[in-house]
Amino acid sequence: MMTTKILNDSVPCIITHPGELIKDELMAREIKQKELAALMNIPASVLNDVIKGKRSISAEMAVLLETVLEIEAQYWLSLQAQYDIDKVRLSQKIQEQQKNNAIWNTIIQYIPKKTFKLMGIEFKNIGDNIKKIFEIFNVNNIDEFFSLYAAESNDLCYFKKSEKLTSDKRNIFAWKHWCFYNNKREHSINVEFNHLLIDQLINELNIIFYDNKDSIERSKKCLAKYGIKLMFIAKFDQTPIDGFSFWQGDNPTIVLTLRLNKIDNFAFSLMHELGHIYLHLLKDKSKKFINIYGDSNTEFECEANDYAMNHLISCCLWNEFMKTHSLVSPHAIESKIKRFSDRYKINPAIILGRYQHDMKSYGMRSNIERCIN
Repeated sequence: MMTTKILNDSVPCIITHPGELIKDELMAREIKQKELAALMNIPASVLNDVIKGKRSISAEMAVLLETVLEIEAQYWLSLQAQYDIDKVRLSQKIQEQQKNNAIWNTIIQYIPKKTFKLMGIEFKNIGDNIKKIFEIFNVNNIDEFFSLYAAESNDLCYFKKSEKLTSDKRNIFAWKHWCFYNNKREHSINVEFNHLLIDQLINELNIIFYDNKDSIERSKKCLAKYGIKLMFIAKFDQTPIDGFSFWQGDNPTIVLTLRLNKIDNFAFSLMHELGHIYLHLLKDKSKKFINIYGDSNTEFECEANDYAMNHLISCCLWNEFMKTHSLVSPHAIESKIKRFSDRYKINPAIILGRYQHDMKSYGMRSNIERCIN
């Protein structure tokens, strides 16, 4: 198992052999190496090896240095011992740095550098960065990280590419686990999830959408009452994600990116993820659903889309609207939408968005307020 323990930063980058201090003493006293060797009664080559760091100072040599230079033998032995320790530690530190560099070079192949800052990784220390990455992805080593990426990148349910916007499965992979990580850090929901209260929940959400006042916080509190955690996490680069739903712990979680600051997009994305919870996650809590813009080709996504549309505006009401207004000119449809909105308490932006979708007239202009308030 590979580890990322970083040695104490007090380990010196450069270590000094005690022979350097002998050399300094010779220069200060204006004594030549041959003279000192003669005084110590040792071969000049032996002393030269010590001064060049090729040979260690032995106990015998330390005593001889004490006799000739009047510097205690223990001092020389302490210098030699510290040098030997530092040499081992420096070697270990270099090996650890080389190992971390290899791990880091592997990681950056699977996580684009642009996402690091969004995850609080500041490039100050590679070892700390690796530790943070492993914490976010809930792995213990690089092999587990690689296995996690390999397993999930093959899951087309997670990583189908949008046909309309550029997406990068590496960024989606990173964003997804950033959601898991933040979900664990946030306070848990202390309410038991009860799927039987779905109609009541839907009614309350539609009132919030219609009012469109403090919509984000009200939606979050509303879902929490029913045992569903709602989180908002900004998308990463090349991640055209609107929502993500999964089960973690005792409660389902919905993550929205607010990719578009539009109440109709917010309402649809939230209702889409609720569809996944009630249609799919209740049957299999191990599944996870990422809603990528333009990806509606899977059975699960189509079912969640239908769920969202029909719970924002019922089929009966929408058929009634389209029966009388489908042939109305774009200039006249706005007033029809507002009257329909007032009558059935449906946010006009949601009606407009549904109308544009069905009529495939996304470019039509309107004065209807669509921003999230």
